[in-house]
Amino acid sequence: MYKKHSIEERLLAVKKCLEGYAPKGVAKELGLNEHDISEWLLRYKMEGVLGLQKRPIKHADFEEKCKIVCEYAEKGVSLHRVCAKYHVSQAAVSRWTRIYRQGGYEALRNIKPPGKGRKGMGRPKKKEPQTELERLRYENEYLRAEVALLKKVRALVEEREKRLHEIGRKPSKH
Repeated sequence: MYKKHSIEERLLAVKKCLEGYAPKGVAKELGLNEHDISEWLLRYKMEGVLGLQKRPIKHADFEEKCKIVCEYAEKGVSLHRVCAKYHVSQAAVSRWTRIYRQGGYEALRNIKPPGKGRKGMGRPKKKEPQTELERLRYENEYLRAEVALLKKVRALVEEREKRLHEIGRKPSKH
């Protein structure tokens, strides 16, 4: 929400809504998202201009997640209102609600931040071989992979030359 629009742009949209224009009309006129304008309007009504300013990312604890999910999923408060009230993103509330529906409130306790500490992610670290035997095995594996790659390249070049020969063209020197 805050990455795309300046504080001035958000304030202009909110002022137009307060003057009596519908968020849908303001969105069309200014080329903005109607849902963003509705959320800005809610935040403005709750906190004034401070509600429109960028905030640091908030990491909710277990109790706060439970309170937010209860208010949204069980009491039926709208997603925009819950997000504006607790200063959390819609994506986070939706994710917590999905987790709650799958595993109850206890499942909210075990949520890990996305992308943190996942196994199998990223490039593996290079290890230095410790013994002569390990070094030779590693070198052998590397050379086999290199030979396999060269065979594939040769096969592709030969296939290309064959195709060009069939249509009567001569292959390039490169």
